[in-house]
Amino acid sequence: MNEEKKLDRIYLSIIISFFNEGARIEKTIKAIDDFVRSKDYRCEVILSDDKSTDHSIDIAKKYDDEISHFRYLEPKVHEPKGKGAGIQRGIGDAKGECIMFMDADSSTAITEIDNLLPYIKDYDLVLGSRYIKEPRPYKPSYLWGISHGIKSIFEVLVFGHAKDYQAKGKQGRLRQLISRGGNFVFTLFLNQSYVDQRCGFKLYRHDAAKLLASLQTLPGFGFDTEYLAIAQKYKLKTIEVPVEWIDEAGSSKYGLKDALKEFKDMFIVLGNKMTGKYDKRHAIRKMGNLYNEYIIKK
Repeated sequence: MNEEKKLDRIYLSIIISFFNEGARIEKTIKAIDDFVRSKDYRCEVILSDDKSTDHSIDIAKKYDDEISHFRYLEPKVHEPKGKGAGIQRGIGDAKGECIMFMDADSSTAITEIDNLLPYIKDYDLVLGSRYIKEPRPYKPSYLWGISHGIKSIFEVLVFGHAKDYQAKGKQGRLRQLISRGGNFVFTLFLNQSYVDQRCGFKLYRHDAAKLLASLQTLPGFGFDTEYLAIAQKYKLKTIEVPVEWIDEAGSSKYGLKDALKEFKDMFIVLGNKMTGKYDKRHAIRKMGNLYNEYIIKK
């Protein structure tokens, strides 16, 4: 990549939606800064606050002030709270040709993006996965999804975790049951036969990300479910790619309460599908003149 291209365009936008991550976020930010400086393409890092009440805000503002490729996004008073809302704000502000998001605790290190980027030339969505060993181009298969879901739940009940779980540091039985049970339910009701829907490490083409965020209605963890439903609606090409995930005890705030909320969100997505809220006319209404720029023709 020549010097002019490096200076003129942003290739990769990295989004972190964070809430009260003062104990962990600076370590993640420093790792991202080292990564960005090592690349011959231009990056931007968007730190999207989810109405934090701790000093993580001060950390994010410090890097915004001191380093040009970092940017702090502050939520407006009227905006909803939730991880999905933070991601939506970040995507709305992102300028990169490719747009990704990752967790503030860096369960998957930023360096893993090197495994996803080679696929972005052929796919609209590249999803990190903790449950596969080889890349898996996505093809909806209801029967496969149901059988795989039942198998995974059985393995969690018997062995404490699904046999295909690749992460370092195994989740507890309850967390695994929530994860695999949720995957099964989303397959059952939405025909989302992905191996790992909830991995917090995903990469999108610019136009795909803008479309998904524009049609997004869910502010919480359920935004992932909604994005995949919209992606299927518009037949976006998707692939799951294995990533290294270090599951440290206490590093995630996601639990049973969040899982129940996602279950409720799933029915909101079903309702949105039935009432046509992801249809072209709604996309045009929400995106206006940007529709022709961002919509993916299939």
